[in-house]
Amino acid sequence: MRSESLIPVQEHKTRIKTQPLTLTLEKEMNEFIQMHTLPAVALVSTIDDGAATGRAGKNYEDYRDHESTKITMDVETGAILALQILALFSIAAALLAYLMRQSRNASDEYESRNKRHVLVTSCDTCVGLQIALALSEAGYKVFAGLPNPLENSPSIKILKAVEQEREKEIDNGDSNHDKVQVRARGQIVPLELDPTREDSLRAGLDAVRAKLPAGEDGLWAVIHTGGLALPGSIEKQTSSAWESMLRHNLVAPLRTARVFIPLLRAKRGRIVLLGDSETSYGSKAGTGLVAFTASRKAVEGAAAALKSELHSSGVDVVLLKPPPVNPLVLYASPVLKTVDVESGVTSSEGTWIAPLSNHSVQNSLIPALTTPCPLSSYDMVVKSKSFWR
Repeated sequence: MRSESLIPVQEHKTRIKTQPLTLTLEKEMNEFIQMHTLPAVALVSTIDDGAATGRAGKNYEDYRDHESTKITMDVETGAILALQILALFSIAAALLAYLMRQSRNASDEYESRNKRHVLVTSCDTCVGLQIALALSEAGYKVFAGLPNPLENSPSIKILKAVEQEREKEIDNGDSNHDKVQVRARGQIVPLELDPTREDSLRAGLDAVRAKLPAGEDGLWAVIHTGGLALPGSIEKQTSSAWESMLRHNLVAPLRTARVFIPLLRAKRGRIVLLGDSETSYGSKAGTGLVAFTASRKAVEGAAAALKSELHSSGVDVVLLKPPPVNPLVLYASPVLKTVDVESGVTSSEGTWIAPLSNHSVQNSLIPALTTPCPLSSYDMVVKSKSFWR
């Protein structure tokens, strides 16, 4: 019995002794955890604080770099803007200089034209008179060749009427500018000349030299405007008619060139000849202008050959190709218009109808004379219309 009662007691004691051991172990474990965990937590906290501080430092550096970049960009933008403004001012200055130079060049060109002398060989023809008047309007001083300048021919009447009109414009000019513009027009000097005669050409050469200003011994251009158109079928037309057209249309311009080349060489001037139109009027059926067309085509060939021959001397040769106007009108004597058929009003003296438009003459003739390196030919094809003088 005693032994049975002792067994529970021992178990009980064992349990009692076991509890303190468990508590002690837990305490020691807690102390161990605290001892080793707290430094780790502190270390982690320190690391987090350092990271936060690092992030703050990095953010500051990023901000500083951003501000620096911003300042740099502002400086670069300002520099680019300044360069753009400078470029705009440079362009504006260059444009202004160009306009001033063009204005000065135009003024100088007009002044140089006013000092240039040209010869229009046959102003007794409609085309010759119109060319002479156009050159005078452009500022050239024109020697107007006429068979008899003292005769009261239609050409002389027209030239006198134009001169009187200019004098009125000078007297009645509303401003000094108007007077300057009127005075800037070139003079027209009638000159006795027959391009079909050698003696007349020699006398004309001497007369031109005598009328040139002191110290001048040259012409800027000689424009041959003579021509003869005799219609007739090839079967019925006489050989004398052919020879006459060849003499006026082909031989006369070659004679004129030969005589006046010395004056042209002195100015490195140019010879202007009239060829046939691109769409030849003579090629139309029923016109009877076979021989005339042949003579005009011959002029074109002669112009090309003469251009090559005179190239080394500095004298140029230019061909004008008139529009397809009836040559019977183009090379006819000017006709004064006395009464307007439509209105019945009597026209003033010196009024006439020109065969070509003023636009077609100016747009072909002036470039042919002013271009430093002129083309071989200039087309005058513009719809022809009448204008009053």
